[in-house]
Amino acid sequence: MERNVGQCRAVPQDAVRSDFAYYLWGGKERFRRREIALDVLKSNPEFAKTAATYSQARKDVWLRIARQSKQLVALKLRHQWSTAQLLDVITMTDWMMPIYPQYRIFMSNIERQMSDQQKNVWLPMAERFEILGCYCQTELGHGSFVGGIETTAVFDVHSDEFVIDSPTLSSTKYWIGAAGVWATHGIVVARLQIGDQDHGPHLFLVQLRDLESHQTLRGINIYELGPKVHQGMLGMDNGASVSREGTYLKPTNTKHAYGSMVTVRAQMAQLTGWDLLKAVVVATHYTKFRKQFFTTADDKCDHEEVTVFEYSSVKSRLIPLLAKATALIIVGQAIKEAYDNYTHTVLRTGDSSALEDLHLQTVASKVYGTEIASRGVEISRIACGGHGYSALAGFGRMYAHTVNAVTYEGDNYVISQQVTRAIAKHCRNGTKTLPPSIAYLSLLQSGSVAQEPHICSAADWLSTAVQEWALTARLASLVQQYLDDTTTGKDTSYSSHALTMAHADYVYWAGFWRSVRALEGAETSFAPHFSLSILSEPHHPSLVHASQLSITQLAHLRDAHRQAINDVAIQSIDTVISAYGLTEFELDSVLARTNRTPYEALIDAAQSSEMSGEDMAEIWPAIVETTKLWRSKGLQSSATATTSSRMRGKL
Repeated sequence: MERNVGQCRAVPQDAVRSDFAYYLWGGKERFRRREIALDVLKSNPEFAKTAATYSQARKDVWLRIARQSKQLVALKLRHQWSTAQLLDVITMTDWMMPIYPQYRIFMSNIERQMSDQQKNVWLPMAERFEILGCYCQTELGHGSFVGGIETTAVFDVHSDEFVIDSPTLSSTKYWIGAAGVWATHGIVVARLQIGDQDHGPHLFLVQLRDLESHQTLRGINIYELGPKVHQGMLGMDNGASVSREGTYLKPTNTKHAYGSMVTVRAQMAQLTGWDLLKAVVVATHYTKFRKQFFTTADDKCDHEEVTVFEYSSVKSRLIPLLAKATALIIVGQAIKEAYDNYTHTVLRTGDSSALEDLHLQTVASKVYGTEIASRGVEISRIACGGHGYSALAGFGRMYAHTVNAVTYEGDNYVISQQVTRAIAKHCRNGTKTLPPSIAYLSLLQSGSVAQEPHICSAADWLSTAVQEWALTARLASLVQQYLDDTTTGKDTSYSSHALTMAHADYVYWAGFWRSVRALEGAETSFAPHFSLSILSEPHHPSLVHASQLSITQLAHLRDAHRQAINDVAIQSIDTVISAYGLTEFELDSVLARTNRTPYEALIDAAQSSEMSGEDMAEIWPAIVETTKLWRSKGLQSSATATTSSRMRGKL
């Protein structure tokens, strides 16, 4: 029998105000804007979160989110929300919305690629949602490989038009977010051909649908691609389209394809951390409530069952994930800020010299963040036992939204090669002025990686100098292995992933420590804990082999990591969790309600299911008939057969 069913730590109804929460959410002003926006959403019935939404068909969910998108546009105009405010609000809703690409990639390309005269026409239309945009780069047969784009834009000198054509099946534009039903215009990536000359990929603004009827225009065929795996991204209508006409826009930035990828990945950098954090907060909340098993074999009636979180098997999974989620958010913020500064610099001066470094930062963060977050969400679900499998717990939605990011904007094993190729290039060239994100290569190039320190106890692993030595020594081993393999012509598409993860371990380790040194409070204990986690729990088999630690050093590392986990657990984990400022509305899980225990919330949801009680009466007659089908076969009932058998026995 479960005990203390009525006891449960409350998830704060209003966002908790703390210096740490202000820092994570980008300052007090943004945090307060977020609170205001949350109040607006919670008071609007269109955004109500009920158990019934989990049972809706995909089309019904999309229609609901389309109505929500319309509501958000109306709220933006009514309250004069800034772009940043609207994007914050979108992240508070259940699903990715079709209006998200408007800012994520449609308007950003307009701002970077159009002339001032063109911007004066198109930007105001996009900003007030008079036109609804999407970005058409990915093709059915080429994914994120821009160099393989087959769609062409042929200049017709007689009609003074560009004829855009996807001539083959594999050139069909595919996975185009918001194109399936929503978008009226698309930025199409096509190979510019003038006469016999191919000028390579360029951007074209193409109208897809009539602005009054929303019908697709002549020569354009658009199909919605159907459901995604695990029913993820239900609010995003992805489309496949072929267009015949367009208006050519001369690019102001010749690295536009490069920049478009950077745009999306920069936004992903910190969002993956929040995705993971929500899952861990729900799991921590539930496992702090759930009690199961006894600590002794004595008379069980005299002992309290143990809170599940107290078991090492649970806290050793969840606490490291809290540290990793925090690192993803904090370092991700720095990457996004660097990207914003770069964008402003390009628009103001045209200087795009920082693009290579930003490209490396965003590729590595995309690979790193999505790998950790997608696995972390599933680990959080499993830690909740059977109840974590209920859709009402929210993990299924979280996982479906997180795991897709491992492959969109480039499969992680494919795009990680961009990082390792850059590392190899600068190593072989002996580059003196290195991009900041790989500045550590100067240590490797000069052979000045710190000498192996004396590690005589677990306490030695708390030294950042020891941590840096272990991370750089591992990197040096992997970089040399990669250089040797490429020199001898070996396929490095697998080992590139390990090197990229090791590279990101170091980058995130350094970035996390830079940030938290300016902070105070229990949350900052996650910096040493993150450091020990990434050294103790390699993300890739190759990282284990690249480690140069002795058996004794590894034993001390395990002890240090175990102690760090216990230190966080001994602190008030509830206080730490509350400091993140997440609310029940955002978590949207029956396992983390404000005024209901997880058990009460689960029962409430079960009672309100559309398949409970009288709601299913229409099928009852068929079920009853099922129980009587045996009669049509002339079979005896089991009761009659048993009686006959007994009578034969007596005879």
